[in-house]
Amino acid sequence: MAGLFAAAAVAVGAPPSAARAGIGCAELDVCFYKTADDWAQGRPTGSYRGVTRFPQELGPDAYGAYAVYSGLSEERAILHMTTAGDGRAYGVCLAPYQQRVLQPDTVSTVYIDGKAGC
Repeated sequence: MAGLFAAAAVAVGAPPSAARAGIGCAELDVCFYKTADDWAQGRPTGSYRGVTRFPQELGPDAYGAYAVYSGLSEERAILHMTTAGDGRAYGVCLAPYQQRVLQPDTVSTVYIDGKAGC
């Protein structure tokens, strides 16, 4: 019986960063998946968190990612994209818990602005 209570205490006492929003992404993160296999396996290769004043440049683990998932609970994420064909730049709004396949286009920055919804 004591073992049962100890297990319950561990599960309840887990730090917030251990909470999962979906597809292997921690709650409150915007997660990028470099390849289709990373996406299928729920294995994020890069993640970004926190409201910022300016867009965050993606590092090598996220730049050119196959897909993205928003584990944000209320805020939106704005992705700066470039088309594969003509290099035209455009923005995409990613709502909380939304997922999106990005390729063949490329995402270069993510901006979590603290505003709700798209």
